[in-house]
This record gives sequence, C-alpha cells and structure tokens, in this order.
Amino acid sequence: MQIEFKVRVSDLRNATRQLTENRGSNKNTDFADVLVSECVATFRSIGTSTELPIHGIQPGTARLPIRTLEKIAAIAKTFKGQETLVIVWDGLIKIGSWQTRNPEITLGTIPDQNLDMPSDASFIDTLALASLLTLAGVRDQGLEGRVVKAQRAKEDAIDRATRALEPLMIERGQIATLVQEHIAEAGKRLRNTLLK
Repeated sequence: MQIEFKVRVSDLRNATRQLTENRGSNKNTDFADVLVSECVATFRSIGTSTELPIHGIQPGTARLPIRTLEKIAAIAKTFKGQETLVIVWDGLIKIGSWQTRNPEITLGTIPDQNLDMPSDASFIDTLALASLLTLAGVRDQGLEGRVVKAQRAKEDAIDRATRALEPLMIERGQIATLVQEHIAEAGKRLRNTLLK
C-alpha cells in the first residue's frame, strides 16, 4: 500500500516551510499528517494546516515526523522541475529521485480534525487536551511526545514547589492535587470550547 501524487515543487516547499516553522523544541516529537485525495493534499500538524492542489494518483493518508519534513524542505530547494512525484510507503518517502527511510513514517493514520491546539501550546493546555483523550487517542492525534514532555515538566514543577514550600510543611501530595485540579479545570474549559 502507498500514497502517490504529483505536486508543484513551489507548493511543496511552501507547505513544508509552513509546517516546520514555530515548532521550537517540539520539532523532535511533532508529526505532520498528510491526507491525499484526487485533487488536494492537506498537510496538517499541531497548530498548522495547509492545502495544496495536486494530481492524486493513489489517495490515502500518511504520518511523517516533522524532522522528515525539514529534510524535504531542504532538498526541495534543489529540485529543477516545476512538478515532482511524491510516493509514501510505511517507513519510506520518495520525492523525485530523492528518498529517505524512517520507521516513524506510517500510512493510514489521520487524527480527528476537530481537535487542535496552537503549535506553541502551553504544558497546561497540552495536559488538558490529553485529559480528554484515551491513551490511544493521544497517540492517534500525534501528541504522545508533547504529552510526555508536559508530564515531565509538571512533575519537575511539583518537585521544585515541594522543595520551596517545605518550610511551610506543605506536602508534595497537596501540591500535586492542586496541579491536577488546575489541569481538570482547563480540560473542562477546553471540552466546552470543542463541543461548541
């Protein structure tokens, strides 16, 4: 199984640039989802989405690491023709004569288009969204890396607060409960926003 389409090189360059910008430290964990139809390819990542006109040969969906998109953005600058052929298999993407392998390139995955957050979302927003999803939902949305990072930051913040408040005899459990209540409240606000 594969997806395959022809696209203008300039459109591919613009799409990869849009999706790789403003990723900050999340570029190592973020993914881009590509939905290919007969005439449009939708490139989507957390906080960013763009559509480009294409000639779809084999429609389907794929998930690519942002790091792979950065490679594509760099190599696309060297393409001479106006149009190029893109083929994606599990573990491999080929654009023109260039190709790269990555086991994180997968076919058939597309997240819920109604769930999204800014590319620079805070840890609290990330944890709030994760609280609304199952573990499989977090994975399907491509949020696993961000959620793990946010959970580590939460635990580090709780540890620092515990040390700072130790003279006042405030225990770690009390701080953790307060943090969890804050995340739950943010989750309620987010749920209300998503259900509008």
